[in-house]
Amino acid sequence: MKEKKYQPTYTEAFKRMVVEEIEDGVMTANEASRYYDINGHLTVYTWLSVYGVNQRKGKKVVIMSSKEETEIMTLKRELNNLRKELEEAEMREIAWRCMVEAIEEDLGIPIKKKPWRQALLEAKQQLYPNGNDSVSKDSARSTGSANKPGTVEKRALKRK
Repeated sequence: MKEKKYQPTYTEAFKRMVVEEIEDGVMTANEASRYYDINGHLTVYTWLSVYGVNQRKGKKVVIMSSKEETEIMTLKRELNNLRKELEEAEMREIAWRCMVEAIEEDLGIPIKKKPWRQALLEAKQQLYPNGNDSVSKDSARSTGSANKPGTVEKRALKRK
């Protein structure tokens, strides 16, 4: 004949006390079953589901309308798109930095340490040592309009 296993019965007050200790963070469910010598590995979890507030189990009940649900989905998609754009921008920034370093090595112009305007002027001087660039300095002045005061010559303002 088989021997019957001893199966203790626990009072409701005891069960509630154990659940309260677990929910207060005093101990985990496994620690409680070992500390109080509770048989069965799922017994404490059953008590948590019956007597507990489900805070320690991490259950959430979220009720939302379909409009809110679609809004959340669109926001998640937008977040993913922005993350991809940020990654691309970081890659572009790395590429620009590499190009600047290559220009510094090839032309010998220290671009990083100077403002862009000054670096561009020096690069222009190196490309056009005689000052013969594609647009002459006088051509911009000669295209002034006769109708606009101050472009070709200064006109005296007439006062009444």
